[in-house]
Amino acid sequence: MTTHPAPPTSAHEPSQRPSTLDRLRRTWYVTKVELWLDDETPRHEVKSLTEGLRGDLDAAAADSSMREAIAELGPARELARSYRQTLSRTRKPLWLTGVGMASAWLLVAMFATAFFASALWQSAGEHGRASAQLLWSEFAVVRTDTEISTSISGVHWTVLIALVVFVLGARLWRLIPALRPGTDD
Repeated sequence: MTTHPAPPTSAHEPSQRPSTLDRLRRTWYVTKVELWLDDETPRHEVKSLTEGLRGDLDAAAADSSMREAIAELGPARELARSYRQTLSRTRKPLWLTGVGMASAWLLVAMFATAFFASALWQSAGEHGRASAQLLWSEFAVVRTDTEISTSISGVHWTVLIALVVFVLGARLWRLIPALRPGTDD
């Protein structure tokens, strides 16, 4: 088992395993600290830091209680702020998050389009022709003895929305130096 470097820890380890309630308190506190550190600190540093924090809380709780150990550290947001001052900060776009969110949007749009076109195709049975507008796209279906066709126009809005979703998901404004936050909140 490998150990990770962590913030300064107590000299002794707790002699017994914390109770379930104490472990829940510790987990909730560490999770809140982790959330305040989330995309500002490299993942490996957050993992190392939280492992050390768990050990520190267990050691401090052995002397008193988990509730007192957590109270002594203060609010999770303040602790995360003090950690951010010592840890490296990365403010890079989250490319995979943006790609994933845009892909999810395009997949939903594709299934909605296929479902709508299928319903329109079925409704064209008797008359041979059907058309309808769904949000920003115009659908037309022709189903006669001499012609079978489906046409969709206005799909460019779907791509434009996917681009906006990508920009928001990836947080591309982080590429602009003037918009990068400073080291303090």
